[in-house]
Amino acid sequence: MKEKIKAGIIGGSGFTGIELIKILDGHKYVEIAFAASRTYKNLKVSKIFPSYKDKGNKKLSFIEKPTAEDLGKIDVMFLCLPPLESMEFLKNISGRNKFRIIDLGSDFRLKNPEDYKYWYGTEHILKNRLSGFVYGLTEVNKKKIKESSYIANPGCYPVSVLLGLAPILKNNVKIEDIYIDSKSGVSGAGRKLNKEYLFSNIDNNFYAYSTTGHRHTGEIEQEIENMAKKKIKVSFTPHLMPMERGIFTSIYCRMGKLTEEDAAGGKIFKIFENFYKEMPFVSFTGNKIPKLKDVLGTNMCMIGISQDIRTHTLKIFSVIDNLLKGAAGQAVQNMNIMLGFDEEEGLKFNGMF
Repeated sequence: MKEKIKAGIIGGSGFTGIELIKILDGHKYVEIAFAASRTYKNLKVSKIFPSYKDKGNKKLSFIEKPTAEDLGKIDVMFLCLPPLESMEFLKNISGRNKFRIIDLGSDFRLKNPEDYKYWYGTEHILKNRLSGFVYGLTEVNKKKIKESSYIANPGCYPVSVLLGLAPILKNNVKIEDIYIDSKSGVSGAGRKLNKEYLFSNIDNNFYAYSTTGHRHTGEIEQEIENMAKKKIKVSFTPHLMPMERGIFTSIYCRMGKLTEEDAAGGKIFKIFENFYKEMPFVSFTGNKIPKLKDVLGTNMCMIGISQDIRTHTLKIFSVIDNLLKGAAGQAVQNMNIMLGFDEEEGLKFNGMF
């Protein structure tokens, strides 16, 4: 058996943080060295999250922040922090971080500092480190991830969108316009108190938000350009669903022409089938539209397509669990590749969380 690597988690008490703790706790080759939380410092994880079970005599408790000694003992660090906080944390430990880093936040996804300023409304304080972070969309950037020490985990919406678009973008299928309609459970907004996310407002309710300027738009367009080798602007509209977790994304691509053969399967069907046939966490369902419950509690992304020959529109439907394939599960998948473990290690769980 391989020697266990030691992992540190910053922001361990958020929705993503606790999912990460659960996954790493069951990982064959990982030991959690510490999990930091300013909110729950010195409290046992199992006291705050009863679904987490202490193992044997090891009782994991949150610390407020890691010491230099703590940082010196770890092999990999996961940052589960809100916008602007990952770069602030790394700035404060500059020169001491010899460990690998997987940032589940948004600070290192956009590679152009001007793009970051546009979408986040502030200057990036570690511009010189942006290029060092590989964008961690595993199924597209696996080779780069394997060779990297720093990963910028994708946002949850972009995972669902980009995995849906990757096969046609990477195969130079001609697209004229892209319209994206995504629905997310309330956990996608993070673990914070906001009247918009109270039960009385969410229950039996459904609405769009950030309809013309959602921050993930810049991330989506950046990675579309990287795959298509040309700039394509998208129309992206997110919605909030009255449920805890999950993302259902519908992507509408206006094509030059679609035929009867295309509608029955054809070239585009085969492109998706071939692109994902050896990828363990993406399942192409063909003309069968996937359902959200098929992926909740898993690290899977399921993708189905429909081809409307009347309007010459390719419709792509993608579903993920935003806390797993959209965050913690994707991060561990990236860690596995980066450290040479089996890509599926720690992620072979099934069913409803």
